[in-house]
Amino acid sequence: MKNYNVITTGRTAVPRSKRLRDAGGYQGSGGATVVTTGSDSGASSNCDGHSHANKAALDAISIDNAFYLWLKQKIDGEDDSTRQKVKAGYADNAGHAAEADHALDADTWEGHQFGQYLDQAVRTTDIVKFAKVIAGLFRTPDFVSGIETGSGAAIDERGNGEMNGLTLRSFLKVPMLIYNKIRVTGGEMWNTEGATIADVTQDPGSETAFTLLLDIEDGDHVELAVDDICKGHYNSNGGFITSYFRVVAVDDAAKTVRVVLGADSEVPGGVNAAPVPYMNIARYGNFTDTGRQQSQYFSSSEQRIAMLYGVDQYIIQPRNYATVWGNVPESLIPTGIPVNNRAAIYLDTVIARDFHQIDPSGKVIKTIRDRGLWDATTAQDAPYLSNAKYQDEVYHKSCKYRCIVEGTTQEPRYDSTDWLLVAGDTSLSLDIESSDGDTFLFGELNTTLQAVVKRGVNDITSEILATDFSWTRDTGDVVEDSTWNTNHAGAGSSITLTNEDLPINHRAGRFICRAYVRDGAETLSASIAF
Repeated sequence: MKNYNVITTGRTAVPRSKRLRDAGGYQGSGGATVVTTGSDSGASSNCDGHSHANKAALDAISIDNAFYLWLKQKIDGEDDSTRQKVKAGYADNAGHAAEADHALDADTWEGHQFGQYLDQAVRTTDIVKFAKVIAGLFRTPDFVSGIETGSGAAIDERGNGEMNGLTLRSFLKVPMLIYNKIRVTGGEMWNTEGATIADVTQDPGSETAFTLLLDIEDGDHVELAVDDICKGHYNSNGGFITSYFRVVAVDDAAKTVRVVLGADSEVPGGVNAAPVPYMNIARYGNFTDTGRQQSQYFSSSEQRIAMLYGVDQYIIQPRNYATVWGNVPESLIPTGIPVNNRAAIYLDTVIARDFHQIDPSGKVIKTIRDRGLWDATTAQDAPYLSNAKYQDEVYHKSCKYRCIVEGTTQEPRYDSTDWLLVAGDTSLSLDIESSDGDTFLFGELNTTLQAVVKRGVNDITSEILATDFSWTRDTGDVVEDSTWNTNHAGAGSSITLTNEDLPINHRAGRFICRAYVRDGAETLSASIAF
């Protein structure tokens, strides 16, 4: 057994350890304190079996080069100690716990361990501090981007937001509203000078005069001018308040205008309302300045786009419409034009290079071009057209024809295959002309009969086949007349008569000519009596 002597010099001989003081330490005469403990004889101290209470725990702790603490301990009855990284309960991460197949039983918030809360913004009881917690990004767990299939909500670091709805209790101020890259507006949108009313002050003792404070950005000027005719709209509880007034004074520095309401009898609808805050106003005319009497507006309620000129009163007159696209006002439609509430265009002046017209079935209606009198040379040098876009018309022999075969050199006529007769006198006639007059002495018959067929004023005799003419005789003698008819079949358009054609025993007779016009499938007849 070993004996230990503790000797201290140059300091107060009072042991700092409570254990040594309790063991009987004392101060020596030479300034040294000697403590003797554990001696069987009383001369020395016996310290066999001495140890620190936490020595085993301290021996089990070590530190690596990365300044991580490690702990040696036996797990699940193993003989050798296992060295493991020290864990902190409230910083425990389930992923790291898997390394030793053992997780610490850390406290939880709302059923989540601390490590599970690393993907959360804040605890449910915390106050959100956007600058530190969100850092420019807000996103609900179920957020999916998309107009049709999206869900949840998000605001990114650039300030772009996406959500299902937005409720504002005062006003919305934006430079442009867009839905799926389509600009949307309800009611009316005016392309003209205007503003939004920020505040309204009624003149003392007046029911029609008001001072309007306009919501104008710093650096901008009041766009309205004296005598401007203005219209204001404001949506109130699902209905519109409409106000019509005239500007009587402008204070650009104060951003105000003084206005006077139009009388009920002078404004559209016969009812006028006072202006109110947040009302949007637009100038659409001016009582005196002709340079400010034009404007342009888009109206979803009227279903039209219109350009106005010369507006010098509250009620827009038909003369003020320069252009209308869509639903044309009835006052602009002449009587008899069957518009029937269909979309239409009204224009003061049209300058165009080309037109295309279609019928109700969608087929293109060709543009008819008047090419004047038909000419054979023109047909060669500048061919007549008949295509998907143009169809030429010509005049020939008192009739108008339309080309139906492009580039044709055929002369227009009643039976043309390349031309369609569209106008002119198309009536057919047949006359018989006698070369020796209409009076003959008995027994001295000698004349040539000529059939003349006309369509309107045009002689078409030469255009009829010889076989399409027939001559017959009628003297009352059926047998002899039949023989004569057979002998003169195919005579053509003319026939020569002598006494033999009208024997002396037949003192009177009648010769009949018939012509078949193939174009009209019509048979004409004429007769001459002797």
